Amino acid sequence: MPHPIADTFGPNVADWLDTDEHRDQAHTLLQLIADKDGPYIAAAWLIGMNPHLNDDAPLQAIRNGHSADARAAAHDYLND
Repeated sequence: MPHPIADTFGPNVADWLDTDEHRDQAHTLLQLIADKDGPYIAAAWLIGMNPHLNDDAPLQAIRNGHSADARAAAHDYLND
């Protein structure tokens, strides 16, 4: 069964997030932001450049093992 993150980004991105832990972390952030701003904004936030992550996208940060930084960036976004 495909991971729920594939419902938003498709199977290629789900596979690119190379571990279930990374997929779970991305899905958690997607849900957090979607609860506030909707699924389209949440998806855009996850793939967009982020100044809190040295202009990396949160998905890239998660894949590179910086999920705590991506979580912190999400919380900063949600608290603005």
